[in-house]
Amino acid sequence: MSLNIEIGGLLAKARERASLTQAELAKRWQTSQTRVSRLEAGDPAFEATDHLAYLDALGSPDVERLRDLISAEWRHLPRPSLLHPDVDGLLKAEEALERLSQFLATEDVPRAVAGQAEMLSRRIYEFADYLRSLHHRVAFIGDIGVGKTTAACRQAGLVLSPESAADLRGILLDTGGGRVTLCEVSVLSGSSFAIDVEPLPDEEVYRLVADFCRSVKVASEATDDAPAPAADYRPAEEVERAIRNMCGLARPPRRKGVIHTDPAADILAAHPELEDFRAEVAAKLTLWRRTRRQIAYEGADEAQGRQWLKETFAAINNGRHSEFSLPGRITVTVPFSISQGSAYEVELVDTRGVDLSAVRPDIVAQLKDRRTVSVLCSRFNSAPDISLQGLLQHMGETEVDASFRTRALVLVLARPGEALEMRDDSGLGAQSAEDGYDIKRGHVEDALTKIGSGGLDVEFFDSTADDPESLTQTLALRIGQIRAAHATSMVAATRAVDQMLANVAEAQALAVLDEINGELTIFANRHSLLRRIDLPVHERLISALRFRHPRTVWAATRRSGMFWNFDVYQHIGDGAAAQTKRRCAPIIHGLREILENKLNNPELESAHDFIGQLLDDLSTWEADLVEAARHFAVSIYRPVLKDADELWETCEDYYGIGRSDYRGDVADAVQSWFVDNPELADKVERRIQRSWKNSVLLKMRNAAGEAPAEDATSAP
Repeated sequence: MSLNIEIGGLLAKARERASLTQAELAKRWQTSQTRVSRLEAGDPAFEATDHLAYLDALGSPDVERLRDLISAEWRHLPRPSLLHPDVDGLLKAEEALERLSQFLATEDVPRAVAGQAEMLSRRIYEFADYLRSLHHRVAFIGDIGVGKTTAACRQAGLVLSPESAADLRGILLDTGGGRVTLCEVSVLSGSSFAIDVEPLPDEEVYRLVADFCRSVKVASEATDDAPAPAADYRPAEEVERAIRNMCGLARPPRRKGVIHTDPAADILAAHPELEDFRAEVAAKLTLWRRTRRQIAYEGADEAQGRQWLKETFAAINNGRHSEFSLPGRITVTVPFSISQGSAYEVELVDTRGVDLSAVRPDIVAQLKDRRTVSVLCSRFNSAPDISLQGLLQHMGETEVDASFRTRALVLVLARPGEALEMRDDSGLGAQSAEDGYDIKRGHVEDALTKIGSGGLDVEFFDSTADDPESLTQTLALRIGQIRAAHATSMVAATRAVDQMLANVAEAQALAVLDEINGELTIFANRHSLLRRIDLPVHERLISALRFRHPRTVWAATRRSGMFWNFDVYQHIGDGAAAQTKRRCAPIIHGLREILENKLNNPELESAHDFIGQLLDDLSTWEADLVEAARHFAVSIYRPVLKDADELWETCEDYYGIGRSDYRGDVADAVQSWFVDNPELADKVERRIQRSWKNSVLLKMRNAAGEAPAEDATSAP
């Protein structure tokens, strides 16, 4: 939408609020009604002076805001739409940045405030950058079979017909009793029904086929005297189903009294050698023909479009569409809003079901994303599910930014009758579903408090009975609250600009800032190095290897440590993050306590806004350091460990040969590899120390207006 069209629409609304017709305004303006009409229609021939003259003629008391928006010059931030919900706050940010720019352009900027000005400028840019974008995600996360896909579709209107949605047979995305969602699925609002598929690499597809073929062969060799080994080579059920469909090897439904053979077993009988069998099955995939990535509905009828989407998505998700390969990620577009009444561009993300552990790179990324509301779905009777408790504990141990809790909520998914089975402490049964929800809420909140996640919001939803509009509004409200927090922080930063500029004119205020800056410099000098602790970065990985499902560990070893359900390098990065968090926590806590004491000192009132901004920045510096440690560990270890073919082959060979402690043997082998490569740990340590200087100490010195005494970019 062009700027003139936006302005014209706002002017027309202002005229209507003033209860004037176009003809009446034209008479006031001493112009023609045609001119008024053209201007309100957004005629590009008109300029800002014409719009301001219109407002002068209108003369209503609420035109000053419009006048400011129309006449504003955007030198520092991109001009937002005048219809942007945060346009007023962005305008104040633009004005504050202009004041800072003019101040820094003057000669003899006092050293006491130079660093403060730079810090405030950066913070305002960051908050404005966040608020400018209206795009947000709502990610549904939960165990296999918990019902998250159904709940997500119900609240987003992804149904064949709202009138028949409660029977759950009209859900547009593929649903069932669990193990249906093949990969992560995103849903966006657009102009038409369409599906985009990002396929798995051919190499991974063939690897999955190899797993499938091996499982078929092992099962065929089992007898009453020699049963199949405990080792499970089968891919996940949803993956096997898709592979069978792609290869034309789907098994017929099992019926009582009817004996059916497995089509794959028939091929194995004709090609008994595993390599030959695998080659025959792989050829049936015809991956060279499965090159399509996009497909769209070409009709105009929305009801038929919904039916097309349901059928086409199911075909792709189950490997039945001959033109598509095995999906690694699917993006669905629909021509209607999936967040009714929201001013934001909401993307729905249906994550792949949690299989024992939710600590996966894709899920952790959703929780860390500051634009994402994470909906942690749990079964009613077991809420909060064990996997989600483990995820929350993991985040608490490896993440500094605790704001992920403000972006997450627990959604307890009830089935018919479950809420009415609840009893309160007196033994009285629930009188209604809402009553049952309230009783269960107390149980869930108590469980969350025990794992250090108290305060998380808990919502309830029965996909067959509850009104989905309430859940949709709750999610939209959460997005609004997240944005409001950023807007409030941006206002605080602009207010700090005004206080800083006022301090420049007062010698006493500058003396206070000099005193604070001096203490910051002393603190930075005292803590030039992080103390090492006896906590190897691979400790979390070794622990995970000992407790994850054996087949999952085996699948990861077959992929040099990178499996969708268990990523070795994620655990290495998490270990470095947890280690660094523990190392810097006492120092950061000490500095935070010093600053908070000063914030409560009335004699330092002139510096309170600056101190408040420092406290906020301190959290950011700490989070940057922890993320940097995670990145360094992964980037240093992955290239070497990924190519450790002998290690991975040894670990892979351990599987299925009757070892009493397969996972322990793998963990011991990986542990030995780390011990044999100490130079990598030293390299990570050097990078962490360098990041401590750059992410924390250098920024602290800069905020204090003092250049570092040494090159902080050099390795210690």
